[in-house]
Amino acid sequence: MRGERRRLSLRRRAAFGLCLPVAVVAGVLGLFEASAVKVEEVRAPVAAPAAPPEHRAAAAAGAIDDWASDQDSGVFAMAVLDRRTGEYAESGGARTTLYSASLSKLVVAVDVLDRSGRIGEPDLDLVRRALGPSEDEAMNALWERFDGPGAIGRVAGALGLSDTRPPADPARWGETLTSARDVVRLFEHVLTGMDPADRDFVMTALHDAPATGGGGFDQRYGLGAVPSSGVKSAWMCCQQARTTLHSAGVTDSSHRFVVALLSSQPAVGYGPAREKLTEAATVLRAGLDN
Repeated sequence: MRGERRRLSLRRRAAFGLCLPVAVVAGVLGLFEASAVKVEEVRAPVAAPAAPPEHRAAAAAGAIDDWASDQDSGVFAMAVLDRRTGEYAESGGARTTLYSASLSKLVVAVDVLDRSGRIGEPDLDLVRRALGPSEDEAMNALWERFDGPGAIGRVAGALGLSDTRPPADPARWGETLTSARDVVRLFEHVLTGMDPADRDFVMTALHDAPATGGGGFDQRYGLGAVPSSGVKSAWMCCQQARTTLHSAGVTDSSHRFVVALLSSQPAVGYGPAREKLTEAATVLRAGLDN
């Protein structure tokens, strides 16, 4: 009996001895597994919270609408694109068709430069003079040499400018029709759709525009009177007893904001019209800067 008890005790010890390593191994493996999970959790990337949208373009459009509602007469249309965030906004009159005046010079310049093959230096000089000093003589030559009415139609079709069309009288390029929305789209094509060399040519010509344009006209109004970079000024009087005065381009050297500020005002003289458009430009810049 005593020997049997001893054998039983030995069997129990052996069984316990065999089970103990298994339990220990299982525990150790469990610890390793838990540790691996913890390390994995620590190393998992944590997404940064998304920055809230700035809505600067909408703020500028709203500011222009509020300002325009206090004006006695005239049409003031504005469209703006924030190229950093992709936000586009427009004032209430941004799709109103107005005479382009010298903005048609930019349309023709785009058509000429987008043609396959390089154009000669004499024609480049015409484009430069039409864009910067806004010389009508240079535009007249381009209009005749490169099929001006056809150029308007080609660019409008290629870029989807639904409000832009040639003048009823093919000889009167200033009466090309366009809208603030289309002018923003045109500038966006210059910045992103043109050959880089042509883009730089256009923007340099606009950036270097003299304060006094063709015919001695003062171009320091609208966007040209507030901090900006690369602006096309346009003026015309007095079709239908109205003064057509526009200012369009980019507001900073990084080309973040593309703005078109168009107006059709009573024919009371260029001086008061310039003051009004400069006031509007100051209002929209405040909206963009907030």
